[in-house]
Order: sequence, then C-alpha cells, then structure tokens
Amino acid sequence: MERQQFFRRKYERCYNALQNLISGLSDKEAQNALNNAVCKEKNHEDLSLGLIFVILTKPQSAAKTYRDLTLITRDGLGLVLNSLSHLILERYLRLTDVSRSQVLWLLREMMRNAVTNVETLCLNLMRHAAGGDVSQRNVVLIESLLDIYQENRTWLDKFPVLITSVVYTYLRLIEDHSGPKLAELRQKEVTFVVALIRERFGECLTIGRDFVRLLQNVARIPEFDKLWKDILLKPKTLCPNFTGVYPDT
Repeated sequence: MERQQFFRRKYERCYNALQNLISGLSDKEAQNALNNAVCKEKNHEDLSLGLIFVILTKPQSAAKTYRDLTLITRDGLGLVLNSLSHLILERYLRLTDVSRSQVLWLLREMMRNAVTNVETLCLNLMRHAAGGDVSQRNVVLIESLLDIYQENRTWLDKFPVLITSVVYTYLRLIEDHSGPKLAELRQKEVTFVVALIRERFGECLTIGRDFVRLLQNVARIPEFDKLWKDILLKPKTLCPNFTGVYPDT
C-alpha cells in the first residue's frame, strides 16, 4: 500500500509542478517554458512524469501533451519508457479504464514514432493478459494489443523475442475464448497467430516444448489442424531446417 501511495504522490507532485510552470500560458509560451526548465536534470524527470500524468488522465489533451513530451525529451523518451514500465508492472491493475486505454494509445504513438525499446512495454503489458479470465477488462486488453500488433506488423517483425512472446501468449489465450460472445475475437486471434507462426516458424521453434503443447491444445481448430498437417507431412515448407516433430521436441 505504501508503494502504491508513493507512486500516486510522485505523479501528482510532478503534475502540480508542470501546472505551476505552464498554467495560463499560450502553447508557444508553454513550450518555451518547458524547454528552458528541462535544462536541469531534476526538472526533466519531474516535467516528463507530469506530462505522462496528463496523457494518462486527460485523453482530450493527449495528442498535444505527447508532442510536448517529444520536444523536451533529452534521452529519446528513455525516461518515459522506464517510468511507464514501472507503472505497468506495479500499478496497471489499479489504473482506471481511462488510464488503461491511454497507456495503449501512448504505446501506439511510440510505435509510430519508432521509439527505441518500446517493445519492452508490449512484453510488460502482455503479462497482464491473464489466461482463464474473460472479464471485460481483460478481454479489452487482449483485443487491443492484438489490434496494435496487426496494425504494426512490419514493426513487430523486427523483434524476434516479442514475436515468440506474442505467439506463446495468444496460443494460450485462444483456448479461453470458446464462447459465442468471444467468437469474433477468437477468429481474429487464430488468423493472426497462424499467419505469424507460418511466416516466422524458425523463431517460434525457440519456444521449445511449450510450443508443441500449446499447438496440441488448439489442434481441433481448422486453421491449426491444417498447420499440424504441414508440420507433420511438409515440415520444410515451414522452415528449411525443420525436419519435423519428435518425441523429445
């Protein structure tokens, strides 16, 4: 509890410092004030956290605030990424629905801007995509991340470790989405994951025995049944160095 209160007090303090600096100023004046203030290392951290607070709590101001954040950054948004990672790992489950949605919005923006190491946010967010949980909050996270990966497939292809994590996570989640209310989501997951496996089969093999086990669990789904036939009968069509599945795989 003390840790949670520390996070909240820290972000609120930084937000108040930001407001004291730019309140009542025009956009241009605010940008000048921010640029002058971030010359000091401590100000850079506090103002960055204050801007993150605005993005996560005030969606209507998010686009303008993200622009300000990119203008004042001195480390390619490295401090922002580290702060968001800690926030996601330690406070995500306590965030409001608005803040959760804004975390995903911010993730999209940083992907579009090719921010270095943004894939770590994806890995941290996927830790909260819980198996066996079909609550609305969990399903929203799962589907939102899936949409982000689909929209940014070219970006995703640059990160083999993230690809294997996405395949592992969604193979595990597909099993849970068998009800009629989740049929559309399940089909999206199946289509995306099967395509990802077929196109990046070599990377998927690094998952090891869990890869085979998870594929067996979804083998009755037609797309995976067809994939299994290729694995067993035409393995080299999936990967030139792949010779098939054996008992010790």
